[in-house]
Amino acid sequence: MNSRRNRLVVTLLTVAVVLLAACAKGPEAGGEGATYKIGFNSSATGTYATLGLPEAKTAEMLQEQINEQGGIVGPDGVKHQVEIIIYDDENEADKTVSNVTRLIQEDEVIVVVSTTGSGTSVAEIPVCQENETPCISMASAEAITSDPNSGQEYKWMFKTPQTNGHAGEWQAAYLKAQGVSKVCILYTDDGYGMDCLSNFKGQAEAAGLEVVYEAGYAKTDTEFSAQLAGAEASGCEAFEIGSTPPVASLVAAALRTAMPDLPVTLGHGVCNQPFIDTAGAAAEGTVFPCGKVTVLDEVSDSDPQKAVLQQYITDYTAFTEGEPISTFGGHAWDGVMMAVDALESLEDGATLAEQRAAVRDYLETKIVNWPGISGTFTMSTSDHTGLTKDSLLFVKVENAKWTAFPESEW
Repeated sequence: MNSRRNRLVVTLLTVAVVLLAACAKGPEAGGEGATYKIGFNSSATGTYATLGLPEAKTAEMLQEQINEQGGIVGPDGVKHQVEIIIYDDENEADKTVSNVTRLIQEDEVIVVVSTTGSGTSVAEIPVCQENETPCISMASAEAITSDPNSGQEYKWMFKTPQTNGHAGEWQAAYLKAQGVSKVCILYTDDGYGMDCLSNFKGQAEAAGLEVVYEAGYAKTDTEFSAQLAGAEASGCEAFEIGSTPPVASLVAAALRTAMPDLPVTLGHGVCNQPFIDTAGAAAEGTVFPCGKVTVLDEVSDSDPQKAVLQQYITDYTAFTEGEPISTFGGHAWDGVMMAVDALESLEDGATLAEQRAAVRDYLETKIVNWPGISGTFTMSTSDHTGLTKDSLLFVKVENAKWTAFPESEW
């Protein structure tokens, strides 16, 4: 764990001390340079609010921590304040494009952490690419970082969540272990749902499972009788739900009513308490892969993530006065802290374009064995996510809580 993250886990300095430190220009500090700006955009309101609001609160928390510690010091000893400029896109693609354009062109941020949804993240790709600004998404679709035509990574796009391919590996392995051969998938007709469909089908087929029925619905839908009728007629033996709350909860409840005895798996887009709260009894027994932050007690003390996870839970719980942890706030922590680490490597006096290029290069070459909330990252020219299937753990909902559900118990 590098010095920046070590500093963020110590006791916070008092405001009075910080103000004095911020004004100091002694030989140890090497003087003060310009403020480093990080752009941040999430879906704090709208249909993805249960995901995006914890992300925004995490960014606010980190801004407070960084400011209270007087900013960061570069390799040349020059100290820089860090400003995180936070916008809300309401999970609307046009607002995402507008927000990210404003952050890059008007606010002149060095790096952008954006956005909550896969569809909105894909929408921002041209803005990040054309303006040659590193953008770190908090969404899961592989298409966010990988050009589907060339198969190569977009030069300026990175992301922090595990892919839906990683989730699909877990789901397919579990269903195969249950002796299932025919599967139905229900999914939202948005970027996340379509990516779940594609990845789950690929993993299911590779495991020898047959997807016998698939049906989509809008993320605002509340009634699913047509989809359920088709599923019942197909003869499927289990369900995969490719959605995020709240609609994921509603679909799970509808499935439990129509076909209560069939196994239900979901993706890691439901790793937050609102899924369980909204689904109620229908959530019981559902299984899905989640980040380690949801079942910290099952994480080994030797795991390089353990200390980071513990500190994030402590900090976020205190900052929000007891709000529950979710993996989504962790995606924001990873994105902001990767950006901060990259900024800490900059020499003072570079142009904005040079700073953006240096941060991009840092993310691609220096995020190696980097313990975060979503996993231990190793990025490269061919992988702008840097995670594997093992960054997820399989969980089951029992008594309205996540419990670890390892392969040995399947």
